[in-house]
Amino acid sequence: MNLRKAFTLIEILVVITIIIIIFVISIPVYQGFVESGKCNTYKAQHKRVVDLANVTYNMCRLNGESYMNIGPGYGCRSQSNIGMTAKGVDATGKCTRIWDCSSDWLGRGMNAGLSTDHFTTHARAELSQPHNTSGFIRGDQWKNFLSPGYPSRSGITNIRQKGVNIHIATFLGEGCKEGDYINSGGAYMIDEIVWP
Repeated sequence: MNLRKAFTLIEILVVITIIIIIFVISIPVYQGFVESGKCNTYKAQHKRVVDLANVTYNMCRLNGESYMNIGPGYGCRSQSNIGMTAKGVDATGKCTRIWDCSSDWLGRGMNAGLSTDHFTTHARAELSQPHNTSGFIRGDQWKNFLSPGYPSRSGITNIRQKGVNIHIATFLGEGCKEGDYINSGGAYMIDEIVWP
């Protein structure tokens, strides 16, 4: 007697149903994993900018001077009215400049807030970001940056003067549930750099 074993229609339908259930359950888990990965990437990006600011201003505290480099395409020249001395251009086109940590073109006593534009340019150069809105580093008004719906793109790091300090905020996005500040638009990481 020759008996053939085969799957019945019911067995095939059960297997297909199980596969569909596993697939449906895994989609939100996968989406959550992707969103969490983005949030962690933006948090790491924020930390890189804050760490760069801390190193930059700690050099001022220790040495009385620091680097305030500029990216390719801006030329590489000294500007004595703002205390910048050009040292040269590296292989990537970045201009290395030494800042005296004290000069201000209006003769004001220098602090972190007044040097925000220098630092924003320096951060773009050091983190290879373009000097336009396609990069993740921006220099917008700090009050508007923490408003719901602004910025419209997750992952933007904003560097802006807040009195005598530098306010660094990164928009993590709507899906991020952890941050230093959360509103209806999403979560943000926020740090203030104090110097001197």
